Amino acid sequence: MSPGRDYKVESCVTSLAQAIDAQSRGADRVELCIRLETEGMTPDAELTKSLCDHLQIPVRVMVRATEAGYEADALALQHMIDSIHGLKQLPLDGFVFGVMKDDRIDRDAMIRLLQHAYPFPVTFHKAIDVSTDIAADIEWLNQFPQIDTILTSGGAIKAIDGVTGILEMKEMFRGNIMAAGKITPEVLDVLHDQLGLRWYHGRAIL
Repeated sequence: MSPGRDYKVESCVTSLAQAIDAQSRGADRVELCIRLETEGMTPDAELTKSLCDHLQIPVRVMVRATEAGYEADALALQHMIDSIHGLKQLPLDGFVFGVMKDDRIDRDAMIRLLQHAYPFPVTFHKAIDVSTDIAADIEWLNQFPQIDTILTSGGAIKAIDGVTGILEMKEMFRGNIMAAGKITPEVLDVLHDQLGLRWYHGRAIL
């Protein structure tokens, strides 16, 4: 990673210790979640508060209630809404969520979540990569200024292998496309040379 970099780094963390380490290594923001083996779940308010209390950098929090996939039934959706209301009392930078239905964005669910998360900004997470019509789904997301970021690996496991897809999404979305997917310090600058994004995300990115 270049010392005078012209991009920002979001570090994915699951604990206060990881968050403090990420800050010391130069992270510009952290995304907090738990249970990464499931692609991430909502952390509790106590853990989230500890990060807000100890960090000088912004904290975004994942809100996800299902262990597999990105769909949310009525019970899971209500759980997400309840989590948002509990976490909104904290000085967060924003939320990270995305709900799909039949491999397209679940528009009704997203509208409800955005309403409950308002006025906090939102990152639409990597659920976008399973969409069967990414162009149409991003066009729909573009109408919500509250969604300022889309997290994606361009449909690949590694961001470095999804460059073409990420660049296409960069042209489609009015906000920030944030690349993710096995990004390490060794590939970060190479990736930035190809993508020219403002934000990059990863667990081992620093």
